[in-house]
Amino acid sequence: MPRKEKDAAFEQLLRKIKEHFGIPEEAFCDFELYERKKGEFWMTSRDALLFELPLQSRCGFKFAQLFSRGGFRLSSHAVQLLGALATRNVVELTRSEMEAFIRGEDLENRWEGLRGQVIVRYRGVPLGCAVVVESRLKNQVPSSKRIKR
Repeated sequence: MPRKEKDAAFEQLLRKIKEHFGIPEEAFCDFELYERKKGEFWMTSRDALLFELPLQSRCGFKFAQLFSRGGFRLSSHAVQLLGALATRNVVELTRSEMEAFIRGEDLENRWEGLRGQVIVRYRGVPLGCAVVVESRLKNQVPSSKRIKR
C-alpha cells in the first residue's frame, strides 16, 4: 500500500527532477507518488488508490529510481507522461535520428553541455530517454517498446 507521508527521499527525488529537467512541481499534483521499495518510486492516479487490490498487485507504474550515490533515473513511462513539460536536458531529434532512436540505436551527441539522463523528443513529443556517455547518447528505451525493422 502506498505511503502517504512525503519523506526525505521523496522530496530529494522531486527536487532533482525539477533541477535537472525543469519539470515544474505542479506537474505532479494530479498524481500520487509513493516509494514501493527503497529508492524505487511509483506513480498512479489518486482514483486508482481507492480500489482494494491483492497484496501482490502493483498500483500504477515505476516512475523513477533514486540511487544511493545520489543519482536518479526516470522511467520511460515517466518521460512519456511528463517529458513534454521539460525545459532542460532535452534533445530534439531530426526525423532520421528519431527513426534510429525508436529502433533502439544510440545517437551521436551533437548537443553541447548535456550530462546525465536526457529526455529525447521529436517535434515536442517525448519518445523516451538516453544517457550521455562520452560523445554518445546511450538509448534507454526498453527493447519491448522499440520499433523493429
